[in-house]
Amino acid sequence: MSKKFEGVFILTDMDGTLLNSEAKVSQVDGEAIDHFIDNGGFFSVATGRARKSVEGFLPELRTSAPSIVDNGAWISDLRSGETLRVAQMGSGYAAIVEELIRRFPMVGVEICFPGVQYVVNHNMYTERHHKNVGLELKRRELSEVEGGWMKINLLEDHEVLLDAMEFVTRRFGNDVFAQFSLPHIYEITAEGFSKGDSALWLRDRLRVSPENFYTVGDGTNDIELLAAAGDNSYAPANARPVVLEKVKNLLPDNNSGAIAALIEQLDRKY
Repeated sequence: MSKKFEGVFILTDMDGTLLNSEAKVSQVDGEAIDHFIDNGGFFSVATGRARKSVEGFLPELRTSAPSIVDNGAWISDLRSGETLRVAQMGSGYAAIVEELIRRFPMVGVEICFPGVQYVVNHNMYTERHHKNVGLELKRRELSEVEGGWMKINLLEDHEVLLDAMEFVTRRFGNDVFAQFSLPHIYEITAEGFSKGDSALWLRDRLRVSPENFYTVGDGTNDIELLAAAGDNSYAPANARPVVLEKVKNLLPDNNSGAIAALIEQLDRKY
């Protein structure tokens, strides 16, 4: 006998969505997630955090499907550690980053690989970023981290990053996907590895039909994720205005059981 939520997939952002203002999964959300998973549902996260940062929420963060980390650059199963999909930035980017640092020496630069990231140009934002997400800050020379990059993070005041964005657009061209995950963090990865691209890849990998696929997010880096689910896209009430304009459905804020409210709706639907 099939379970109620078999073939139903919820993919949610973490910060500002699944996590409350204390950066925790609330009891009401945790209990709802347990109910959803125990009744056959696929549940996982799509976050800008590195996997090691997400692992800090285990085992309280329960998943039943692979998760998307590093803003779409890496799909990894938090339960087994298995990698399913990872971005690979092509050769030649080191020279562009070297030029970027020369033109914008104040901009912090982080080079990300699966499972580790290195700071090749340090500033107060790279210091703060590592502290906020609970990662050890590892400094390297750019020449020491050539090849196999998954993602590049640029960190500085927003106005400075807007100038750097023009440089990135001109020099990297159409080979990358770039976005602001926060006003002071601009992220660059291979084209085809946004949260939305990875969400659709994972949905198809799990053989979930589009009508049974639900996404939730609150930030500008969730726009592609929300678009991937179309009419089944949801945002908490605390989401950024640009997200609220695009999303199809509204949930309570992240301090009021947003994910539990979605699962309650699905409980009535299925």
